[in-house]
Amino acid sequence: MDPAAVPSSPEAATAAGNPSSVVSKLLHDSTEYARALGQLVASEAELAKVNLTRILIVALLVPAIAAGAVLAVNAWLAAVLASWLQSWALAIGAVALIDIAALAGSLWLLRGWWRTLSLPRSRAALSSLWEHRP
Repeated sequence: MDPAAVPSSPEAATAAGNPSSVVSKLLHDSTEYARALGQLVASEAELAKVNLTRILIVALLVPAIAAGAVLAVNAWLAAVLASWLQSWALAIGAVALIDIAALAGSLWLLRGWWRTLSLPRSRAALSSLWEHRP
């Protein structure tokens, strides 16, 4: 075969009537694409695994940091109240009452939010659809 007769591009190969080189090129490109996609997925999975570990570590630290922040705010509030009231016992009692009120308020809000989780209006609408009315 004459080297000048070998097509240099897939379009030229098709024009020259050599479809096997086009299929070969397509197969090669498809294989390269699949390999690159597989490497991308594998590297993203590795990154996700590393980040999941980081997220879990931080998720374990957040409650400890939050507890420290609450204790610091309570200590500061007790110190301010102690300087105003001239009694540490009254200041600590006042801070405890504030904390109990905040807890009660939070629980009251959670109770209201909890009720919406059961989708009461949707359940009522569905049950009214299933009721048999003569």
